Amino acid sequence: MELLKTYKSDGAAITFDELIYKIGSYHYNWHYELELIWLLEGKIEVNVNGEVCTLEEGDLYLINSNCGHATFAVIPESVAMRVHISPDFFLSQGIDLSKGKFHLNSSAEKKNPIYDELRYDLAQMQIFTLEGVSQFKMNALFYRITEKILDFFVLSQKESREFSLGQKRAFLDSAIEYIENNFRNELTLEQLAAQCNYSTSYLSKMFKTELGINFYEYLTRCRLQQALRSLAITDKKIGEISYETGFNDIKAFNKMFKKHFGTTPSDYRKQISPDLLITDQNFKNQLDEATFNSILEKIHVFVEQEKNQVYDQNPCEICNYKTYEKQYINLVSNLKHIVSDA
Repeated sequence: MELLKTYKSDGAAITFDELIYKIGSYHYNWHYELELIWLLEGKIEVNVNGEVCTLEEGDLYLINSNCGHATFAVIPESVAMRVHISPDFFLSQGIDLSKGKFHLNSSAEKKNPIYDELRYDLAQMQIFTLEGVSQFKMNALFYRITEKILDFFVLSQKESREFSLGQKRAFLDSAIEYIENNFRNELTLEQLAAQCNYSTSYLSKMFKTELGINFYEYLTRCRLQQALRSLAITDKKIGEISYETGFNDIKAFNKMFKKHFGTTPSDYRKQISPDLLITDQNFKNQLDEATFNSILEKIHVFVEQEKNQVYDQNPCEICNYKTYEKQYINLVSNLKHIVSDA
């Protein structure tokens, strides 16, 4: 059964979509929306900009805007819930996301009490979307979820970027479409600028400010996206896939693949089992009825178990946690200054 649910409230500038699906092999993508993952069953790897993290059942992970990412089922039949939230919502509420990034990863920080609250709210989101609750109730839940997510936003000059409520991104549509139709060929920034009637400097700036990456990184991502598909569903040789996806030679292909996924194309192909290929056939489309009912029952049980605990926690526990977390962050910052000054 299909579990993709899209919700929009024009009056409150709220829009999001959530999906429960089985995870298979890598499906590389990137998008403007923040992506929050809650692993409901199994064990998976999340690869974000070449950094791999292993999530076990119950773990939460947030992927920042325009970060290249892919997931891989370490245990077949792994099931996740993912929620897409546009940065535009935070901007519309007067929150500046341009000077940092989110660091939300429960596998690296097990004891943060906010994670329990966030899981409870996500479970409620799934129940609300199926039951069709009032707009007021859904909006209130969305504000609770985004408020908790903001607790994981960390200021950093190194992560500075621009967000523009989508107006400028529309100017890139023609450029992006051209890249996606021509990435197999030799393509330069100058060629693309001439095709779109932009100056190279303006086009280069738009890629960096609106997508957070430069033109060549976007081009490489398109090529790798297709290469992953070919590695999974064909028996073509690595060199042939390299040539067909626009890389100059197999050495360049291996280098970019290793940079983005932490492994070589041949080693990645060895990890793809028949079970994963079966899951890939219905990737993000639907769940079978048995899996749907099992996951829904698990969510209902989780809500019943947590509803009398999550919001009745001793507030001192949360305060103490935040105090220790702040001390730890300050310690790490001081150590970095000492090392850089040495």
